[in-house]
Amino acid sequence: MVQPSSANTVSLSTITHYCVALFFSLPLFYSSPLHASEESNKDPTENTTEPHISLLEPLDSTRNAVSHRVTEFANWLDNFFGDDRIYDESQNSRLKLNLLQISEEGYEPRYKTSLQGKLTLPNTQKRLKLLFESDPEENANADNTVIEAVQAQEQSLGLRYIQLSTEWLRANTDVGVRVRSGLDTFVRFRLRGLFNFGHWNLRATETLFWRDSTGPGASTRLDIERRFAETWLFRATSRATWLDKTRQFDMGQDFFLIHTINKYRAIIYRAGLTAVSEPKMQTTGYILSVRLRQQIHRDWLFFEINPKVLYPQAEDFHARHSLTFKLEVVFGGV
Repeated sequence: MVQPSSANTVSLSTITHYCVALFFSLPLFYSSPLHASEESNKDPTENTTEPHISLLEPLDSTRNAVSHRVTEFANWLDNFFGDDRIYDESQNSRLKLNLLQISEEGYEPRYKTSLQGKLTLPNTQKRLKLLFESDPEENANADNTVIEAVQAQEQSLGLRYIQLSTEWLRANTDVGVRVRSGLDTFVRFRLRGLFNFGHWNLRATETLFWRDSTGPGASTRLDIERRFAETWLFRATSRATWLDKTRQFDMGQDFFLIHTINKYRAIIYRAGLTAVSEPKMQTTGYILSVRLRQQIHRDWLFFEINPKVLYPQAEDFHARHSLTFKLEVVFGGV
């Protein structure tokens, strides 16, 4: 367990100031842009006459263009930031390695690692994938050295079968086992729907799961997003997870403002809170953060600076500052 440091160190606010300055001074000598888009799928009922109003037909192309611009821009940003939404929905084989150093006021620097990958199996029309993931959420207390962080990881191995995959609707089922101190089998089913309302996108995801160690549960996520001013995206994310073992909901609400400086550099501003439903509905913490991400080599090596201010209920909502550096290596397609 990480123990508080007895010696006073340079304040995190000073470190953050220099890190942000360093981020904006990094040279931009890169030549490979990022590309992220979703495949469009033709309607299987295209021979069926679709209801329409002739006078409104000239508006179709405008509406479709706006909707696709919002969707593609959001997907590009998720791909650039390595968001789990892209990992879940990409059809390509991919492996992502993250190494993080976390500095927190009153504590020694500590490390986290995560490895996430999937391999599309041949001759399966991209419907069957092999999954390999480390489980950083189970390792909330990060370790003092990189070696300890790697050794502490719980790994999971599974298979994913994609029942349905269109631009607007997707369903898949995962089965597998977590491996470390014993075997922990799991099954999960995920259903995602994407809806456009003019300049707004709504993405709803429902996940049903079962683990041998915790029993059944369910997770709901709702993303509402809109692009504006060409290089900005607003996103509101609502989350709720139910575990039968704890008999309570763990909830979260986040608001993001994402700014693309150029195709190699972007920033996420975040304000959010967490809450639980038992023993009564109550807020358990607040968070403010800025996440600065830079593509530093081709389309496979990224660097991040992430200063945060946390206000946990367990500490009477007193501010706790932290600073995270992350190096991310991506293998395979995006």
